[in-house]
Formats: sequence, structure tokens, C-alpha cells
Amino acid sequence: MEHEASRERIDFSLGADLCLRDILRGPDVLPLLKSLVKSGAAYAAIIDERGNVLWKEGEEAALHCGAPGTEKAMERFLRREIRHEGEPVGFLCLAASREEESAALSGLLETASVCLDLLIKNIVKRVFTTELHSTVVKRSYEELLEINKALSASERKYRELSGDLERQVEERTAELKRAHTRLLQQEKMASVGQLAAGIAHEINNPIGFVYSNLNTFGKYIRNLREMLLHYRKNAGTDGEAEELYRKLKIDFILEDTDALIRQSREGAERIRQIVAHLKGFSHVDEMGERAIQVNEELDTVLNVLSHEIRERQADISRSYGDLPPVFGNPGILGQALFNIILNALQSKEKEVSLDIGTEHSGGNIVVSVEDNGQGMPAEIQGRIFEPFFTTKEVGKGTGMGLAVAYDVVTSWGGTIEVKSEPGKGSRFTITLPSRGARRTGEA
Repeated sequence: MEHEASRERIDFSLGADLCLRDILRGPDVLPLLKSLVKSGAAYAAIIDERGNVLWKEGEEAALHCGAPGTEKAMERFLRREIRHEGEPVGFLCLAASREEESAALSGLLETASVCLDLLIKNIVKRVFTTELHSTVVKRSYEELLEINKALSASERKYRELSGDLERQVEERTAELKRAHTRLLQQEKMASVGQLAAGIAHEINNPIGFVYSNLNTFGKYIRNLREMLLHYRKNAGTDGEAEELYRKLKIDFILEDTDALIRQSREGAERIRQIVAHLKGFSHVDEMGERAIQVNEELDTVLNVLSHEIRERQADISRSYGDLPPVFGNPGILGQALFNIILNALQSKEKEVSLDIGTEHSGGNIVVSVEDNGQGMPAEIQGRIFEPFFTTKEVGKGTGMGLAVAYDVVTSWGGTIEVKSEPGKGSRFTITLPSRGARRTGEA
């Protein structure tokens, strides 16, 4: 409202709505009227263009400047038009006590008119300057408020954008870290695969010789046994030969030789199986996409981890359901299962108990690995899938195993969850889509 009033005062001073009462104030004109009365006027007044008396000084008697009562009064009444910007806005009125004094008041009225004109101009100038300054200040203040409001909104928006950008950077950094980890692990697996292929080739050749030679040696022993028995039967009463036969324990040798050959053949076959499982785990011959039997992959992983199982005196319980195949790179899936099972085996130093189960539920393949280890508090569970996070001693863990497993499973459209309580072991549950999730060789 104050701003609107200032605007009206400026509009008036520019001539938009001229009104004498808005120009002059009592303190401005009353000193002038009093001076006129002291200078000889009986009555002095200022009236507006409608005849309304605004300010007056002196004796009124029968006089009224706007409506003189008699012709005699008119003769003693003088007035001069008050103009502003060329437009009439009122009158300055003087009255003499007697008719003969009217002529003397004419010069006084002229001087008073000039003074009043200067007064009006000065007042208008002052009002205009003051109101214009106030308006500019007011408007500048309002503009500053608007600018400040806009700046506040911009800062708020900037903070929001900055927060979004930081989150995006963190997410992107995490993605790059996972990608880097995955790349390192894939390179590691490729190296392991090449190493496994070389080892398999180098071991298979001598093992093949050993296996073949054991078969041949078994045939030779059978022939020698038959010949020895024949000689003994035909030796007759040769007591010296019989004594030597018993002394050398030929019966025991012939009996134990079969067992030794059988055990050696079983050992050689075991070596061939280990090499085959190692080669199968690395999947150096099958880097493309194919149908994967999860139960078979679990058995392969357990065979590869047989040394770890023996060292930790682990008891492995398997409960496999009938599963449809999943499609993808078997090496990548085997890597994820290997990391989960190895983590479970390392949950205790000795006497680890593992329950490994599979089932087909709701179009998904569910793999569970439960151990009787130390368990984990909630704050650890929330971080175990972070790259490079580990609770193991320095040099005993890289913190990449579970992170890689999580990345592999989620990239296949699956989920991996953990439930654990301190002192009560942990249970990892992997869920993979059995259909419609054909994966390429990359995790």
C-alpha cells in the first residue's frame, strides 16, 4: 500500500491527477497567509478550483472568498489564480477592511502569487525527488529480494544436482571398480585355464604311460604266478626249493601283488580324474555359451576343493533337486560357486559342516550353501559383497571372492542373499533364472 501511495504522489506531481490539497500542506502555506495579514490584508485564504476553502487567516466577517455576500464585499475582494504545469488548481484570495485599501493589496497579491508559485514548484520538486528516490530504493530492494530468492532457489537446485552428481559418480566408480575386479578375475581365470591345460597335458602323458604299464605289469604278474605254481607242483620232494619258497613268502607276494597293482591303478585313475576336474573347472575347451547343469558344476567345484575339504576336516552334505539347465559360460558360473563354497569352508579352522542344496522353484534355480562357522554381525553382512572388503588377516584374503560372485550372479539376472548370526553360521542363497536368461561369456 505504501508503494502504491508513492506511485500516486509521483503521478500527481507529473500532472496525471492535479489537486491542490495534494500539493500543499498547512505548514507550507499558513506562514505565507499570516505574513499577508500582517502586511495589511484583513483576510487571506487559499481555495481549490471547486471553491472549497483549504487554508485561511484573518477576519472573515461577512466575507467568504468563494461566495461574497454583497457587492460591497466583492469590491474589497481580490484573488489570483493558482496554476501548476499550466493548469488552474485553485485561487489565492485577499480581502481589505475597506474599499480604499484594495488597490494597495494588489501589489501584495502579485508578490504573494509569485511566492506561492515558487513554493508549489519547490514542494513538487521535493515530493517528486523524495518519492522517486523512495520508489527506486523500494524497487531496488524488491529486486534484490527477488534476486536473492532466485539465488536461493538456484543454490538449492545446485545442491540437489550436486548430490545427484555425487551419487552418480559413486555409482559409476563402484561400477568401474566391479568391472576392473571382474576383468582381473577373468584374466586370472584365463591364466588358470591355460595353466590347467598345460598341467593336464603334461600329467596326462606320463599318467597314461603309468596306467598302461600297470595293466601290462598285471598281465606279467599273472603269467609269473602261473609259472611259479606250475614249478612248485612239479618240484616233487625238493625240500630246499620248498624251504626257499616259504622263506621268500612267495604266497604273500603273489597275493599282495594284485592288491598293489589294483591300488596303483586306482591312484592313477584318481590323478586322471583330478586333472579332468581341474580342466573342466577352468573350461578351457568351452569358453562359449552352453546349457549348464548346476548340480554337475557343484560336484566339479567340490572335487577341485577336495584338498581344502580334507585339510579342514569338512563334512559335506549334498541335497540336489531335479534342475533344468541354465545357459551361459560354465567357467563364469563355476567361478561364482567356487568363491561361495570356498568362503563357507573357510568359516572355521576345523570340522566344518556344509549343507549344499539345490531346488527348482517358481521358474528359478535356487542354490543354498549353509555352514556352521562363526557367523557375521549385521554390519559385516551389509559389506561382504563390496570389492576388496575382507575380515581376514592381511595376506589371507583379497576381498574379491564374494564381490565377484555377487557380480556374476546379478549379471545373470539372479540374486544372492546371506543370512547369518554370530556363532550360528551363515547361509548363502543364490537364485538364477532357469529360462530366458541366456548369458554370454562375459559376466
